[in-house]
Amino acid sequence: MTWHYQLMKHTEPDGDVWYAVHEVYEGNGYTLEPVRVQGQNKGDVKWVLETMLKDLEKHGVKDYE
Repeated sequence: MTWHYQLMKHTEPDGDVWYAVHEVYEGNGYTLEPVRVQGQNKGDVKWVLETMLKDLEKHGVKDYE
């Protein structure tokens, strides 16, 4: 299964807007909750952050539905 990080725009019923990173699974939707940046060590956290930035540039922003 392929996946990528996706920046998503959340719009609350009262009109407040906020953004968060989710994982998108091709053909299976996305995570309901935003993902956390964490890892077993500094290298893991660095990889997550770099991958998030790369995917943000590649995939842009989508509305959370």
